[in-house]
Formats: sequence, structure tokens, C-alpha cells
Amino acid sequence: MNRILLACLAGSLVLSVAAVPAAQPFNGQCPGQLCAYMRDLGIPGSKIYRKSGKELWACDSSRRKLPQGEPAAASDIQYRVLGAQTQAQKQVLELRMRSYRQPQGVLRAFSHHVDVLLEKTLGTGLTEEMYQAIMAPHAGEWWLNGHLATLRKLRSKGSVYDLRFVLEYGSTRPAPLWFP
Repeated sequence: MNRILLACLAGSLVLSVAAVPAAQPFNGQCPGQLCAYMRDLGIPGSKIYRKSGKELWACDSSRRKLPQGEPAAASDIQYRVLGAQTQAQKQVLELRMRSYRQPQGVLRAFSHHVDVLLEKTLGTGLTEEMYQAIMAPHAGEWWLNGHLATLRKLRSKGSVYDLRFVLEYGSTRPAPLWFP
């Protein structure tokens, strides 16, 4: 009797998992649509999603200066979409910060670009926690509608630091801990 009950319970669990539709990457938007966001972000570049490596497909923008006052006026942003031929897996928005002095205007402009990107891609905006991480600036990681959003502060040669915001589909979320 216990085996039958266990088999029924396992079968219903499998059916309930199978009934949940698989999440669509970036709300089902094709790579070309994601590449076109360059225009919406005001960043010039090639909106053509093309092969850029053995298995990698991508589109890249040029770097666009952020005129938010001196001395950080030389700071710029760049946008990229990376993935396979028919499905994008990552969107990357990168800020190249050129000065430690008075960075708040540049960081606010970058947070606005991240907010626009999230709104267009997932239909959700920048959270307060994400905004604070950008303004600090310090690393962070968030789950948004089944997508992993990360912010990394990178040291780079020539500039003071870079901030890289990555929205990634297909990452595995850490499994919850189950206690009997």
C-alpha cells in the first residue's frame, strides 16, 4: 500500500512539474529585437546579430560618452547581446568610468540605462537595491523573472574602473534547501 501511495505521489509530482511552461528567454524576444535596444538606449552601433566566433553570435554597440559634467565626462557606455544563432543568452551594459571625482551624475545616467533595458527586456524596472549597488558602486546579484542580473565592478587598464551589468538567461538558480 505504501509503495502505491509513493508511486502516485511521485507521478503527480512529475506531472505538476511537466505542466509548468518553460520560461522564455527575455520574454520570447528574438536576438534582433534585443540588439535594436541600442537605438532605444541612444547608443550607436551595429544592430545586426551575427556570428562572431566558432559558436558565438553577438551584436555590439560603439562606446557612447556620457556628458554628465567634469571630470567624469569622458566616461562611456557600451551595449552587447551574446548567444547562439537563434537565441540570445546575455545582455551586457558596461560603463567605463574615467574618474573617481564626482561620479554621481555618470552613475545616475548608467542606472537610467539599466532601468530602460530591464523595462524593455523583462517589463520590470530597476529595484531600489540594484540602484543602491550601482550608486555605491559595488557588486550585486539578483533574480528577475527567471533571469540572473549581476553587477560587477572591474578594474581596468587606463580607466579608473568599469561597471558591468549582465542580464543572463539560462543560469541555474541555487536549489532551495529542503528539510524533512
